[in-house]
Amino acid sequence: MNSKQVVAAVSVVALLLIIVYPALSVGAVSVLVRSAKIEKAEHIYVTINDVWAHKAGQGSSEGWEMVSNQTKTIDLIALGNSTTTLGKGDISLARYDIIRIEVSNVTWVFNKTTTKLELESSQLPTNVDFTVRAGKEAVITLTLGGRREETQGSRFFVPTLNATIAET
Repeated sequence: MNSKQVVAAVSVVALLLIIVYPALSVGAVSVLVRSAKIEKAEHIYVTINDVWAHKAGQGSSEGWEMVSNQTKTIDLIALGNSTTTLGKGDISLARYDIIRIEVSNVTWVFNKTTTKLELESSQLPTNVDFTVRAGKEAVITLTLGGRREETQGSRFFVPTLNATIAET
């Protein structure tokens, strides 16, 4: 083989790696949401902005990968036992231990009275152990619930968030 053939062969291999490797280094994640049973509400509108996954073994302030940055407003009461998709994305192949959603607004409607509720934190995490693999989709179903609470004249939404995982 002469030097031109070697350079051409190396170039072809490099090009194939550039084209193929990204598809093999990430896996699909879908995040769905359903509502937990909530009392004393006619509607609860929750605006969710981002969905993040945390790589297992990383520090709490690092290792976060964005699954989706679609803003979606859902009515937890209307959702009932059904699910809706919060977002889908491709993230690095790895084991993950936390899913976090970022909430920007909660509006509670009861007895025809609409109240905007505050959150202690806009970031709602929940533990869920899952592995992202090439060619397989991890489907995470979040169950979001909560209650309305009044403290020192402020009205808060106290959320509950749980997750289950399935692979397809």
